[in-house]
Amino acid sequence: MEKFYRWVGGYMEMQMTGYSPERFLNLCSARGIEIWDLWHAGEGYGFFMRLKDFRRIRPLARKSGVRLKIRQRMGLPFFLRKNRNRVGFTGGMCLFFVILYSLSLFIWDIQIQGNRRYTYETVTDFLQDREITWGMLKSQVDCQALESALRDYFPEITWAAARISGTRLLISVKENEALSQIPEKQETPCDVVASKDGIISSIVVRQGIAQVKAGDTVKEGQVLISGEIPIYDDSGQVAAVRYVPADGDVTAVTRYDFSEQFPRIHTVQWETGRRKTGFYLQAGPWSFVFLLPEGEKEQWVYLTETSQARLFSNFYLPVYWGEIQGKEVEYYESFYTESEMEQVSEGIYQNFVKNLNEKGVQIIQNDVKILEDESVCRMEGTVTALESVTRIQEITELKETENLEYERSGEYH
Repeated sequence: MEKFYRWVGGYMEMQMTGYSPERFLNLCSARGIEIWDLWHAGEGYGFFMRLKDFRRIRPLARKSGVRLKIRQRMGLPFFLRKNRNRVGFTGGMCLFFVILYSLSLFIWDIQIQGNRRYTYETVTDFLQDREITWGMLKSQVDCQALESALRDYFPEITWAAARISGTRLLISVKENEALSQIPEKQETPCDVVASKDGIISSIVVRQGIAQVKAGDTVKEGQVLISGEIPIYDDSGQVAAVRYVPADGDVTAVTRYDFSEQFPRIHTVQWETGRRKTGFYLQAGPWSFVFLLPEGEKEQWVYLTETSQARLFSNFYLPVYWGEIQGKEVEYYESFYTESEMEQVSEGIYQNFVKNLNEKGVQIIQNDVKILEDESVCRMEGTVTALESVTRIQEITELKETENLEYERSGEYH
């Protein structure tokens, strides 16, 4: 960027000779005159300096007794002076800078950083719903309002920052890694029941009375922790019943039946070796593709690498181009080899395990076998797992304390 500013303002290559070059350099430094790339040249020195500082150095040169000579003039002012008689060229240059300035008033690239839970497409769809997209005027973007809208619309985003740099809209977000909501405390009397069949591995009771112990076999719906707490009198009879929301952790060894199949025949893609290259160009809403057409029976696969034009690090332009690489392919049917069947089977099983792990299920043993016939490959067996088997069930029928007292006294039938 510094080189660009020097080129716009104009600069010169100078040659300095004389008796006190060090004094001249010190005087320039004291007065804020920039000199760069100083080198020894013959009996003197060479350096570069800006055009605006050239007139300021004359009294300094006389005072220090040095002679200065211009060796080369560079930059926009000298370029325009040299070409001042070329009206068409000068007009074209002026038009270029006018267009460049006009393009700098718009947003031509949107970058989103820090998003993990929400994809880039999800955030850009949100921006489009609010008419924030590339090609809009920078002055129409309210960064503070955008930050607030992002936090309100996406509950997992705890912090958002938006700023405009050049022709880019930069959005940075930070997502909450903890739970977005605190679970509501259970207040209604309830039992903890088994969510599925299994063998109890461990039980921890925080509130209520345990109805099972480690090693017990339970069925789905069976009460594991009761929210009904009896209160006994001195004679050991139930004097009252207290109802609480039962709470605790219960893990059990469970089983999953696994059954999947896939065809033994699959489609294979084979490259013929033929290649072709094309070119892609897009300028605003207009796009052009330069690529030889395909034959009627030819099948091609294409890969395009797209780049966006920019002048500086953050000055993007609405111009895209890319090279298109094509390769001819043919398709045919083939049987899986033994190793390929093992890879496909392993992929299916690992996907099954991944889905269970996401639910908090830990696989401790599997007994899955691969069975083959002429057309399909079957995977069948069982998977043993360790998981939480708790489910809340409200207590709908509450026993009345008075009725219990009547039963003990024999007055209630």
